[in-house]
Amino acid sequence: MEHPAYSQLRPVTESASVVLCPNPGYAALEGTNSWVIRGPEDERSIVIDPGPEDEGHLNVLNSKAREVGLVLLTHRHHDHADGAPRFRQLTGVPVRAFDATCTAGAEKLVAGEIISIDGVTPQIEVVHTPGHTADSVCFFIWSGEVGTSTLEGVITGDTIAGRHTTMISETDGDLGDYIQSLELLEERGRGIMLLPGHGPEGKDLSAFARKYIERREHRLSQIRQVWSERGKDIALSELVSLMYDDVDPVLRGAAEQSTRVALRYLASNGE
Repeated sequence: MEHPAYSQLRPVTESASVVLCPNPGYAALEGTNSWVIRGPEDERSIVIDPGPEDEGHLNVLNSKAREVGLVLLTHRHHDHADGAPRFRQLTGVPVRAFDATCTAGAEKLVAGEIISIDGVTPQIEVVHTPGHTADSVCFFIWSGEVGTSTLEGVITGDTIAGRHTTMISETDGDLGDYIQSLELLEERGRGIMLLPGHGPEGKDLSAFARKYIERREHRLSQIRQVWSERGKDIALSELVSLMYDDVDPVLRGAAEQSTRVALRYLASNGE
């Protein structure tokens, strides 16, 4: 079974399967990936990112996940986290996130924490990867004990999507933090499966991280080039038009947001 496959439990690694929510859109690509983590012989599971508050999807996810023991969130955004309260009603299990306001029935996640619950063979390593949002985390999925078993893949939420680049939140996102998070994933993700929040999985997380870094560096270089030719007092609208001369008008707002984030980053570095 290949991506996209809506409302199906699609195995990706030995311990990680995905249920694709039917909420397609520009930001969500074909929809939100809800991940189900359990070993081949396990009856219990851990669900990561139940997705939006879509009753049909949440019921399908609950049935496919069998006995859910815990819910984890990669970050607070609605298409990943809004369904968590209702999913908690359906399953009766705790919801944990790095943002305490998204946590219910348990403590918030801690960077470097190892998630291990009774009845689920895989262990999950929590890695804080801020940038897209301040609370973004990636979940490293190990086949058994962390460090001594196989690292099967990394669930990245929106830190790395399966295809296009990721928007950085203007409220609590940060391009500097984001680049550092991508560098960490590039270092630790060599030859490791990418399990993204949207889009298809990828065979080498490191290659995706490198591509994302290069794209950000390209946009920063474009700004510096325009500054050298037009001066730093150039209007944002003109700067965006010069940088994104082939952008679809529908995506103009996204281009402007990305440029504002980049300008903030350059200013924080004294440029």
